[in-house]
Amino acid sequence: MDQQRIKKTVRRFSDLIERSKDGRAYSDFKEGINNGLEIAKNTFEENVDKFLSPVSDEDPAVKVRSLQDRFNLIIDTIVVKEKPNYTQDHLDGIYNGFEKSKKLFGEFIKEFYNT
Repeated sequence: MDQQRIKKTVRRFSDLIERSKDGRAYSDFKEGINNGLEIAKNTFEENVDKFLSPVSDEDPAVKVRSLQDRFNLIIDTIVVKEKPNYTQDHLDGIYNGFEKSKKLFGEFIKEFYNT
């Protein structure tokens, strides 16, 4: 896999996540959303090789759906344990951030594969 392509892809998704964060997260819930987005971003970076594959003859729409399903599965398997400094609102925000990251990934991957 081309290292430049990997770095560029990670940077583009990271930038999308960063733009989606709330810069004024003054509540536990909003801070949780930002944390959830950050966890999703890091998870993508750790698993980027699963989302970049050589050019194939597969229908782009099918490929996008497959990649979206793969990302959703990875995000859905993340378990966030309660920490002493996490309120229930913060935990709820993290899971809300996970859901938001799935939507952002969907937009990102569609654009990436131009479907």
